[in-house]
Amino acid sequence: MASNPEFRRVVNYTDLEVLLECPLCLDRFDQPRLIPCGHSYCTKCLNELCAGSDTIICPQCRQHHDVPTTGVTLFPRNLSYQQLLDIRTEQLVSTRQCQVCNKKHAFSDCLHCHKAVCLDCKKLHRQELATVTSALLTDLEKSSDLCKDALNMEVTTFLMHCDTVKKQISTYAKELIDLIKQQEKELKNDLNKMITQQLDASKKVLTQFEKNKEEIDHFVRLSKQKIERNESILDEKYIEIQNTATKHLTTLQNVVTTLKTKRKDISFTPIHLRQDNLGELNLISPISSLDQHVSLLISIDDNNNNLQQLVPPSGIRQVGQWGNGPLEFWCPSGLTITRNNEHLIVVDSWNHRLQMLTIDGQYIRSTSGKKGRGFEELNNPRDVCINKSNQWIIVSDSGNHRLVVYDINNFQVERLIGEHDSQINLHYPFGICCDDDDLLYICDRGNNRIIVIRFNDGILIRQWGRKGIQHGEFDAPDFICCRQNILAVSDFNNHRIQVFTLNGEFLFTFGKLGSSDTGEFRYPRGIAIDDEGFFMVADWVNNRLQLFTPTGELSAIVSDKNSESLNDELALLKVEFDRPIGLTVSSQGVVFVTEWGRSHRIIIY
Repeated sequence: MASNPEFRRVVNYTDLEVLLECPLCLDRFDQPRLIPCGHSYCTKCLNELCAGSDTIICPQCRQHHDVPTTGVTLFPRNLSYQQLLDIRTEQLVSTRQCQVCNKKHAFSDCLHCHKAVCLDCKKLHRQELATVTSALLTDLEKSSDLCKDALNMEVTTFLMHCDTVKKQISTYAKELIDLIKQQEKELKNDLNKMITQQLDASKKVLTQFEKNKEEIDHFVRLSKQKIERNESILDEKYIEIQNTATKHLTTLQNVVTTLKTKRKDISFTPIHLRQDNLGELNLISPISSLDQHVSLLISIDDNNNNLQQLVPPSGIRQVGQWGNGPLEFWCPSGLTITRNNEHLIVVDSWNHRLQMLTIDGQYIRSTSGKKGRGFEELNNPRDVCINKSNQWIIVSDSGNHRLVVYDINNFQVERLIGEHDSQINLHYPFGICCDDDDLLYICDRGNNRIIVIRFNDGILIRQWGRKGIQHGEFDAPDFICCRQNILAVSDFNNHRIQVFTLNGEFLFTFGKLGSSDTGEFRYPRGIAIDDEGFFMVADWVNNRLQLFTPTGELSAIVSDKNSESLNDELALLKVEFDRPIGLTVSSQGVVFVTEWGRSHRIIIY
């Protein structure tokens, strides 16, 4: 027994006891580990020594060593010390009886069955441990293959699912394309019917004109023959020829006017964000009472000229046309006047930009006009306002669900408000205005509510509204205006105006669906309040502006001169609008109106 080397390891431990103490904790080693300099410490002591640092300093030699990224457990175990520790443990338990054979003294605890065993039983247990370990390795090898097969199956299943999604996308796209093509076909059929109707109306006028022309040509031919033959013609005869010629000119004037009055142009208005409706066709007048008029040459004395020329109404002018250059617009929307009354800021919606004009309509500058979600880009902006200090321009970037703040001096973007802000959560913001306390009031159209944001830091102050028809409820709130503690909102799909205090307290409402001259609307849009508290509303589909008293009573109407139902007592001014949308009034009472229809311009009167 004494000659057995393994037995000597058990009993010869006394002189080695000093080596089993950790230099840090002065206790027996607990899982000793070697650091690069060759010294050993307990695993727990090394953790405390590095204390979260990426380097460790050896307490014995003061050398610096890098700590592995996953911790001190990557330092190697000191197997020699561990064996010495095992010797000490075996010596302490060597007086125990073997729990397997119950004949010999126990040599150590078996790591497999955790029983105290003698040397012979330990050898047998090692053989069992080798057998179990081999079986485990065999199971691991099989499990590895099974895991590989399972992973491959998972990837295959995922790819099959992705193929199904691709087919769903293709099917949906095909259905959508078919739907759009069907709508295109129906719209073109409707267009052809409208064209036929308009051509029929024009042909009737042209037929009448041919009859009149034969009569006029006959009169002109006979009259010229008399004058060329130098026949003795009394002065009275010349006057008679002049009067007849004047009557024929009046007839020509009336024919042209009748043709342009009866014939209508056809416009197409796209409807965005709708899969079931591409847009609508509308009949609009081809005559603009502002920039076009019939001018037939008259060579007789003005004293005998009784023709009524069609000219633009006095004091009314237009700015802009369709395009993407300076003073050109594509569906201009909201507009505002700077607080010093020197400049006009216009939202050029489908050109994705702002334009700054002088108050009399001269171009100054514009933003980049790039469509996108970037810091300097816009996506279908809708309205604009100026803050209290007249330093910042705030625009509702509707397609990007945010507000964009520009420096008024250089048109550079200063900051964004509401983007990725879960508290505000804008959804297609439209109308916007700013009060004297620098609070922003926004029509959050997609959420059917009004929200109030502090301009300086973008903090949400209050909000109210939901979808509905009751007081304080909205169906697509569109434009908004505030003045003297009054807040007016155009409730688009409810065809009305709602009036609140700046704190959101409901005051009253006016308007309902219709086209009569009794204060009815068809989709009200832009709204303004003048210095006397009168409300001016852009009645979009009815192509007119309506003026209401501070209590919501209809006061006047601005409409085209061909309106047959307009009460003369309400006719403030005759102007032919083409989808008026944006609206603002200067402190001098000058009205600025943007048109969304085919004219793409600003009306000033």
